[in-house]
Amino acid sequence: MKNKNWPLIIGVSLPLIFIVALSVIVFLPRLFVTPAHNFIYSADTNYYTNDYYRNTYKVVQGRVTLDPIPARYTAENERRDAPALYLYDVKSDTSHQITLAEADAYTVDPGPSSPDGYVVSYEYGHNGIFELFGSDNSNQGYFISKGSSARKLTGITSGDRYTNGGGFKLIGWIQ
Repeated sequence: MKNKNWPLIIGVSLPLIFIVALSVIVFLPRLFVTPAHNFIYSADTNYYTNDYYRNTYKVVQGRVTLDPIPARYTAENERRDAPALYLYDVKSDTSHQITLAEADAYTVDPGPSSPDGYVVSYEYGHNGIFELFGSDNSNQGYFISKGSSARKLTGITSGDRYTNGGGFKLIGWIQ
C-alpha cells in the first residue's frame, strides 16, 4: 500500500472500531446475567391496590401465605380476595399464573435479593442525549440485575406502572 492511503484507512476503520467496542461494552454484560432462582410475584390490576383486595401475600417460614388488608375506602362486597400470583421462570424469561396451593409447594425466600444475589427492580430508563430529540423509552421496565449487569424481564405480567399502583410485587425467590 502507498503511504497516502493511510489517512483514508484510519479514517474509515476508527469509527468502525468505535462502534464495535461500544456494542461490546453495552451488550456483553447482559450475557453474564444468569440467575439460578425463579421467583413468585403478584400483579395488582387496580388503581387502588391497597384497598381493592381483602388480602395480599407474604412469606412466613418459607411459605407463601395470605396477609389480610383492612378495608378503608371500598365496601367489603366490592373487594376481591387477592391479586393474581405468578411464577417467573428466569431461564425461559416467561411467567404463568399459579394458585396459592401451587405456590405452597415451593420453599420461598422473601429476599429482597435472590440467594445468588440478583434483584428485580423497575427502571425508568433513559436514552441519554437522544431524549432531546424524542425517544420511546423502550428500555424502561422490570430488570433483573446483579452488580452492574442487568437484563430486561420481558415476561412480566403486570399492568401499567402509573395507573395500576405499580402492579408488580415480588413475593419471594424459589429455593
